[in-house]
Amino acid sequence: MRKPIFLTVFLVLGLWIAASSRGLTFTFSTGTPNGLIGTASRPGSGGGIEIESADDFILASQTTIDHATFTGLLPTGAPLTNVTQVVVEIYRVFPLDSVNPPSGHVPTRVNSPSDVAFDSRNSTAASLTFVSSILNPSFAVANSVINGIHPIPNQTTGGEGPVTGEEVLFDVTFTPPFSLPAGHYFFIPQVLLSSGNFLWLSAPKPIVSPGTPFSPDLQSWIRDANLDPDWLRIGTDIVGGATPPTFNGTFSLSGTVAVALIVTPVNISPLEAASFSGTVANFTDNDTSQPASNFTATIDWGDGTTTAGVVSGSAGSFAVSGTHTYADEGSFPVIVTVTDIANAQTVSATGTATVGESDVLVGTGLTIAATQGVAFNGGVATFSDTNTLNTASDFTATINWGDASTTAGVVSGGSGTFTVSGSHTYTSAGTFPLTVTLTDDAPGTATATATGSASVAAAAAVVPTLGGHGLLALTLLLAAAGVLVLRLR
Repeated sequence: MRKPIFLTVFLVLGLWIAASSRGLTFTFSTGTPNGLIGTASRPGSGGGIEIESADDFILASQTTIDHATFTGLLPTGAPLTNVTQVVVEIYRVFPLDSVNPPSGHVPTRVNSPSDVAFDSRNSTAASLTFVSSILNPSFAVANSVINGIHPIPNQTTGGEGPVTGEEVLFDVTFTPPFSLPAGHYFFIPQVLLSSGNFLWLSAPKPIVSPGTPFSPDLQSWIRDANLDPDWLRIGTDIVGGATPPTFNGTFSLSGTVAVALIVTPVNISPLEAASFSGTVANFTDNDTSQPASNFTATIDWGDGTTTAGVVSGSAGSFAVSGTHTYADEGSFPVIVTVTDIANAQTVSATGTATVGESDVLVGTGLTIAATQGVAFNGGVATFSDTNTLNTASDFTATINWGDASTTAGVVSGGSGTFTVSGSHTYTSAGTFPLTVTLTDDAPGTATATATGSASVAAAAAVVPTLGGHGLLALTLLLAAAGVLVLRLR
């Protein structure tokens, strides 16, 4: 056995993936022995070098394995007390945990176990306990592999012939359990005897009932310490022949699978002021027995509004939909939260609502009356907007007064009707064109221009104002003028 290089497992999820896990029962089996072959598998000891026989299994999600069984042959008449050590190893599939490219000492490493173990349990280290029981005191296999494990070109030996022995079931408990992420693995049981060899019994390939079929189901492999780190296919490389056989090993696994509730957001592109109704997220639950009624959902639309979502679907595949109207254009984070009521699990994922422009603005210019030199204050144009949800603060305005002066306007109103007002003092009389532009705030793009006019009257003539002395002087002057007129007559 090569030492495991991983004992801590990290499971990485994508920004667009969110998950929560709980435990459901996991079981797997290759079925019962078919009597085709027995292959040696033992820890290294003073009595012989290490031999590892391997067969594969697949996990669809994070799984905890706390129990296994496997079936093999002990020499005929051997007491169960001859079992001195049991080891179970877990390998991943080459090229993981391996040197690549490989040595070239075997026909192929494609789909073989990796160079080194991913994890292991050992009865001598108290991480494994086992109970063995004899199923059949005389069980025969048609072929065997014990010592004939050789590199190329001598790998094909045809096997070492029939063997008869005791069919023994090993029931194994792992403490601590194996914790394995989703992936493809090899299971390797090893049994050390005080005398003789343990041979792992083959199972049907492809797997049949009561086994658990899966795809791709790889054939079993073997190596000894001399071939390490390489592996040989038991059927294709060692037994060989015009149509080489392929084998599985007899084993079962049980434990707890971490079923993932995974929520994937759906980005949406509604228009402002228009009701959106549709799917905002999808989610999967590997507990395919749960109905949609076991879930609730909320949707935070990102504009200060949160509503309940509608969950639909079945058989582990669901959608969350909702209805909402955005008042204005822009980009908004949409947070969808799904709760599994039955298992008290809550998961959230964030998508994006890109709300598009829908404003259609129409402007009407006004004709205003002003006086030269006197400040004008008032409305200069009105505008209608098809988006009745916009407020005055959603717009900016400019007023070109027609006399080379432009100022900002004040926007007021709402519910689709707005007025632009301004303040200006004309320095000359006449008629001036008014150009008023209303613009939606960013990221809006709607704009409209209204044209009106300003009629500016000339300033009134200035009449001097006389005080008391001025009036007296004017009176005396007019009186003197009158006397002079009378004398001239």
